[in-house]
Amino acid sequence: GVVYIVVSLVSSILFLAAIAMVYGALGTVNMVQISERMALLPQDTQTILHLLLLLAFAIKAAVFPLSFWLPDSYPTAPAPVTAVFAGLLTKVGVYAIIRTETQLFVANDLNFLLMMVALATMIVGILGAVAQAELKRILSFTLVSHIGYMIFGLAVNTPLAIGATIYYIVHHIIVQTTLFLAVGLIERRAGSTSILKVKGLMRAAPLLAVLYFIPAINLGGLPPFSGFIGKYALFDAAAQVGT
Repeated sequence: GVVYIVVSLVSSILFLAAIAMVYGALGTVNMVQISERMALLPQDTQTILHLLLLLAFAIKAAVFPLSFWLPDSYPTAPAPVTAVFAGLLTKVGVYAIIRTETQLFVANDLNFLLMMVALATMIVGILGAVAQAELKRILSFTLVSHIGYMIFGLAVNTPLAIGATIYYIVHHIIVQTTLFLAVGLIERRAGSTSILKVKGLMRAAPLLAVLYFIPAINLGGLPPFSGFIGKYALFDAAAQVGT
């Protein structure tokens, strides 16, 4: 809880500082007016404002290397609370990045940086999940990995890629929330969420096994589920760019 509060406060301070700098430079915080006046600023000033806002939102979205707080914070909360956190909070950060990238900084893109960060987020998140034995921590690390897919769509930065990113956000909210709620049921039934301790639930609670299995393979991107559609749309949008 303390880690989450500190990280949240730091990101909020950065966000408020960025807003103050935007207001100081442009005399407004209205997004339409900012987008119209941003081109009047020197390129260096635009980049500084861009990086500050991106940094603040990247902490909220748990983008690597600013995702260190998430795997320690989410697994400690009760399952229903974690489900809401996992489903919504990081996506608010991604949504804010979408708005700033597509509205405010169209002429000052950081697409290459976002692409590298997306790749690192995907890899580090999934490697972290492989190293865990506790279901909530596994899901927390996979959450980080899938944030990488969303940032990847933003980095491609075409209308098709942005559309695929928005679809992926909706898909991930539903699937990740469902998985955390299923883990809460496993914890209630078996008394633990450690894969080293919990065994035999397939026979003891077959319905629970199905409730976990279906969203799990959806998260993995197997057809015909929404995860496959989202990943295919992202990679198709990237392939069409041709770089």
